[in-house]
Amino acid sequence: MERDALQYLVEELNNPTEIIEHNGLKYSSRNLSRIPEVAPKPFATKSLASIVELVNRESKHPRLNPLIIHVVSPTKINVYSELRDDLDRFHLYAAEAELPRITLGSFIDLEQMNIMLKSTFVPTEARDALIALLGGIKEDNVRTSTDDGISQTVTAKAGIATVANVTVPPIVKLAPFRTFNEVLQPEGEFLLRLRQGPVAALFEADGGAWTIQARKNIKEYFMLELEDLIDAGKLIITE
Repeated sequence: MERDALQYLVEELNNPTEIIEHNGLKYSSRNLSRIPEVAPKPFATKSLASIVELVNRESKHPRLNPLIIHVVSPTKINVYSELRDDLDRFHLYAAEAELPRITLGSFIDLEQMNIMLKSTFVPTEARDALIALLGGIKEDNVRTSTDDGISQTVTAKAGIATVANVTVPPIVKLAPFRTFNEVLQPEGEFLLRLRQGPVAALFEADGGAWTIQARKNIKEYFMLELEDLIDAGKLIITE
């Protein structure tokens, strides 16, 4: 960088840049390139709490006010500085949620489905009812199922020694762990399908509406945790 600057000064002394005006427009006799301002690399983290701590600690820096928190998605947050004189911003921090693996849109055996429901979904009545239903289905049950295109009926264990025809709900409301742990996991609608094997699959059926609620939950979390900075005009939160 210093060598390039020195070379530029030597060339400027030997062949100074001329500004030529023509038809009200100004032209330079030499192509000029702006020397970029040294910018910090964004600090990467995994949680919303760490973003809150960083913003609280460094919001006093005069070149960073106001800070901007951008809720990019249910799993990604970026924090920027205000506009600089060159109309650019410093990208200061980034947070990306660490989430469990959830298999959606693919058929898996019932044991895997039960494990996934128990370990990666928020406990709810709907989740527990689905686990109970799947736990009563045996291999030969699905072969006798009926399917009208909307719901399915399978023969499932209804008691200690009895079986009964059970209608499988076509749409179930479940709350997988799909956003940061600090906020409420939004419910989504899922289409449940069963096949011989037996195997089962969950397909998203809400058109991604859950992502809107997830971003809203994250924004509300920051508004609560960083209320003083927002009120003081030192912080902006956007989706």
